[in-house]
Amino acid sequence: MTRKDLEILYDSGAFDPSPRHQELFAVHVPFDTMTGTRGCEQALASALRRRERVTLVGTSGAGKSSVIAATLHPMVEDLVPLPIPVAVERPAVAGDPVAFVRHLVQVVSRLVQQAQPDRGGQARKIENETRPKIKRGRGFSVTPGLVGLSVRLAYELEAAVDEPSHTSDQIMDQGRQILDLFRSRGLTPVLVLDDTDRWLNTAYLPESSQTRAAFFATIPRLLAEELDAAAAIAVHPTYLDDPAFRAARGFLSRMISVPAVPSAGGIAAIAHRRIALAMDRHGLPAIEANEVLADAALVTLHDYYSSRPSDVRRNLLLVLHAALTLAVDDLDAKRIERGHVELAIAEGEG
Repeated sequence: MTRKDLEILYDSGAFDPSPRHQELFAVHVPFDTMTGTRGCEQALASALRRRERVTLVGTSGAGKSSVIAATLHPMVEDLVPLPIPVAVERPAVAGDPVAFVRHLVQVVSRLVQQAQPDRGGQARKIENETRPKIKRGRGFSVTPGLVGLSVRLAYELEAAVDEPSHTSDQIMDQGRQILDLFRSRGLTPVLVLDDTDRWLNTAYLPESSQTRAAFFATIPRLLAEELDAAAAIAVHPTYLDDPAFRAARGFLSRMISVPAVPSAGGIAAIAHRRIALAMDRHGLPAIEANEVLADAALVTLHDYYSSRPSDVRRNLLLVLHAALTLAVDDLDAKRIERGHVELAIAEGEG
């Protein structure tokens, strides 16, 4: 470990507390791995394959989006994530079944366009696809878009989303048809609603409590009775006391709580994953976490994190990023020491 390595980690944003959404699955260390259980990522994947509607419970920054991204990452061939933003849309989308399904159709339309940006020669591509060739796995492949689709499935989805729908019944039928197209290929479409934390911010959306209540009063029932759809719904713990949420529990299959990082060893695993990715981007071999972080620094960081709400982003990664900055500025440092972590904590609370 050298000063240059520290600078590479800093310049690469190795401990960036808010990586891009498409990078979440790569930087995430499964909580199942850290805790030695199967109660988080594996439980979520199994439930979604059974077409269940799962509430993933955790405070803001606890890792809900990372768990979902890691469970539904592009290399998982049989689960197809359909990200459905609700908190950033007009309130009707969150509380009206027809508006929600229309929104679902629009989302799928955008995903198809991302997966198949070149529409020219569509018929020729479909004809070529029917010729004998090496099987590439159940119609789902990795592409730059959020969903990688076989050409034929993309063509059929495009036709479905472009079908005129005017009445409420037609819109609901269109939503069911789209989901059934995925299922006909042996795929499980998963509606992902992981932005509901925004309803905590009443300044952002003054009617957030009413919108949240309308969502839980209508959408879980829609997903269960009308669409029979698998869903991953991220919720804040404070929502659990809402009367509307309690009433919706009958339409939600199970609840999974995002656990806390259990130990300093768990933090070391998170750091090691991010260090390896940063070094790999520079074509350099990975460095062990204990070469970058002193054991005492890891213990101090975990003590701080565990004494506060389980917020990986704010109470772990942000502190780690600040400690790395201090170590880089410390010309005598060759790794992150306990003093750097303590100073990062003090500055963050100052």
